[in-house]
Amino acid sequence: MKIIQHTLALVTSIAFCSSAQAQPEHEALLCKAAETGRVVEVVFHEDASKDCLPRLVDVHQVGVGNNGQLYMHGWQTRGCTNGRDYESERIFRFDRIQSAEIVEGEFGERSQSIKTGGWDGCIGSNCFIAENICE
Repeated sequence: MKIIQHTLALVTSIAFCSSAQAQPEHEALLCKAAETGRVVEVVFHEDASKDCLPRLVDVHQVGVGNNGQLYMHGWQTRGCTNGRDYESERIFRFDRIQSAEIVEGEFGERSQSIKTGGWDGCIGSNCFIAENICE
């Protein structure tokens, strides 16, 4: 019985570590975009199955959540959100990103206003960002 418990613990820790190690893949690029006021084209793993255009995001901040996962905060100007294409302020989980690349574009007035105002890591009363990495 102890062997099974140890094996399960080992498998779980390996799965967690590989997920956490995969996240930083896009961190440098997204921080560069946040620090220089750039737009990125982001593809989530599930976007292709929804027949969505790649998302265009004005990157505002990158941070670490209370759960240890990486997140990006920004303004999405194109791409599917819950099956619809509309502009909005969003939080993006790194573990869902398939690809990201800096593209030509400028922040719109509303996006720039939100970035300038800063972000406290909360959505309403739900505060889940433990540390801001870059903005």
